[in-house]
Amino acid sequence: MRTPPIFRNLFSRFVGVAVVALLVGGSALGSPTTDYGNGVIPTPPCPFPEQFKDYQILPDSISPDKQYALIYPKRSVLYDLKEYSLYLVSLNPFRILTVIPMHRSNLSENAHGSYGVNWSKDSSAVVMIEGTKWGADKVFLTTIRNGNVGSITDLTEAITFQVDQDFTESKASRFNYCNDFLFYDDESTEWNFLNNTQVQINCICTTDPLGEKTNAWTVRFQGVWDISKGKFTSGTITRLPKCP
Repeated sequence: MRTPPIFRNLFSRFVGVAVVALLVGGSALGSPTTDYGNGVIPTPPCPFPEQFKDYQILPDSISPDKQYALIYPKRSVLYDLKEYSLYLVSLNPFRILTVIPMHRSNLSENAHGSYGVNWSKDSSAVVMIEGTKWGADKVFLTTIRNGNVGSITDLTEAITFQVDQDFTESKASRFNYCNDFLFYDDESTEWNFLNNTQVQINCICTTDPLGEKTNAWTVRFQGVWDISKGKFTSGTITRLPKCP
C-alpha cells in the first residue's frame, strides 16, 4: 500500500478526479431519500443572514450535537443561481466555517446527483459524499477543532492514489476521455466512521459500470483512513471480474 509523501489538505480548492443518507456512526450508504428534491427545508435554530436567503440546511446533514450542518441552495432556486457553493456552517450563531469543494455533482436527482452525510459521534468530523449516476464523484472528510475547520481531505483522491498502479498494470481502456475510471456504488459501499478518528471505506473502482467492455478493469478497495495520521493504515485491492 502506497502513501503519498505529502497528502494535501484542501480548504477551498476545487479539484477534479450515489445517494442521500444520514450515516451517523456507521451505516452503509442506503437508498437515496428524496427530501431535498421534494423541497424539504429543515428549520434552522436561528435565521440565516440576508446573503444566504436562498440557502437551506441540507436534509440529514445536522451534526449529532446540533451545532453544525451543511447548507446549499434551496432546490427551488438551484438552477436560477449563477454562482453557489456548498458550505459547512455553525448554526447558532450562524457562521460559515468553510466551503466544501464540488466537482461534477450538483446533488440534485434530476441531474443524476445525490449526496450522503456521515458525522462522527462526537461531531468532530464529517464525511460528505457527492454522488453522480454510478456512485461517488467526490468524497471529502472535514475535521472540526475548537469550532473551526481543521482540514479537508479528498478521500476519492487518496483512493485513486492507492489503486492507480493496479489500473496501469491492467492495461485496461479508460472509462472515457475525462476519467481513467469511476467510483461505483453497490450494497457493500461504505464511507463510515469506525470511531471518532477512523473512517472505514469499502468501494468499487471500475472502467466499465455497464459490464460491456472486453478490456475492462474493476477492483474493490477496502481500507481504514486514520484522521490523526492523515493516511490509510490498512488497505486491500481485490480484482473483480465485473461490477456486481
